Amino acid sequence: MTTAASTTSVLRSSSAIVAVTESGQHLLRIDGYSHTLDIPTGSNIKSQPFRVGGHSWRISYYPNGLSSTWSDYISLFLRLDDGVPQGVRARHTFSLLDREGRPPVTRYTNDGARIFTDLGTSAFIRRSELERSEHLRDDCFTIRCDVTVLNDIQTKSIDVGGAALAVPVPPSDLHRHLGGLLATGEAADVAFEVDGKTFMAHRCVLMARSPVFRAELSGLQAAKESAAAAGGSIAVPIKDMEAQDFEALLHYVYTDSLPEVEEGQAAAMLPDLIAAANRYKMERLRLLCEDKLREFVDARTVAIILAFAGEHHCQGLKEACLRFLNDPENLREVVKINGFEHLTKSCLSVLEGP
Repeated sequence: MTTAASTTSVLRSSSAIVAVTESGQHLLRIDGYSHTLDIPTGSNIKSQPFRVGGHSWRISYYPNGLSSTWSDYISLFLRLDDGVPQGVRARHTFSLLDREGRPPVTRYTNDGARIFTDLGTSAFIRRSELERSEHLRDDCFTIRCDVTVLNDIQTKSIDVGGAALAVPVPPSDLHRHLGGLLATGEAADVAFEVDGKTFMAHRCVLMARSPVFRAELSGLQAAKESAAAAGGSIAVPIKDMEAQDFEALLHYVYTDSLPEVEEGQAAAMLPDLIAAANRYKMERLRLLCEDKLREFVDARTVAIILAFAGEHHCQGLKEACLRFLNDPENLREVVKINGFEHLTKSCLSVLEGP
């Protein structure tokens, strides 16, 4: 007698609950610390807005404390600036940097992923302690704010691939680590003097990102060894560039992205960054700035931007301007604002070019 063997098929499936986070840093430099002490207790100065996790934030700096109880202290608060009524789940820290940007001293941590629109500390540091410390130099000190925003918690299916479960891999955070290295200046070995300001950086990073930096810095090995023996860094002057533009260039070098600035600042910064990209032969940076600058092409700016595009060999930006002018309604508005003679004088060489 034979018995039929039975088989059992096991179907496997898998899912994961993923808490998506996004982190960012903001440096708030207090220049002229002693003059900020003229502000009354309970009054604050707000930082420029910065974006992390899809939200806009500001740091509120109270040089004479949040209230009379804390009048001997500096108070710091992180405020949600985009009016989200239900608040945002986030954690943050406030740290102190010295003028050399050495590793930060964390003095406040909110590590509970709190739901908040306004959270910080009334007693960040006693003013007398700050004034005795190495963090205050030349009436200046820097606060670093690290923010991690907890976004939506998502459920995702995972392909088990037989018996083995897939391992969820988070997105690359190399840009965050390199950006932190730039912010702290840890192990920096070159100091750039730009428009009266000093920027600490790392030769190996710069040489890897730009052939011009490679050529300029590779010949400084002897100077590097001499500076290292003296416990210092190489000093390199940069001429014909503003400090804010060089700072934005370094941000790109370390993070492969443009710094987040307000719209008016971006319109002024992007042409300077294109010039810097050409200067240091960084093609992707130039194209990225070209693409962003296209957003500012309108009847009032097209003539200036077209002339700039021709001068700096920005073919994509030039074509965007010409497409704008190709619309008869746009052209009439441009002539109305600038005058036909001004338009032709400004753009003739570009229009006749290849």
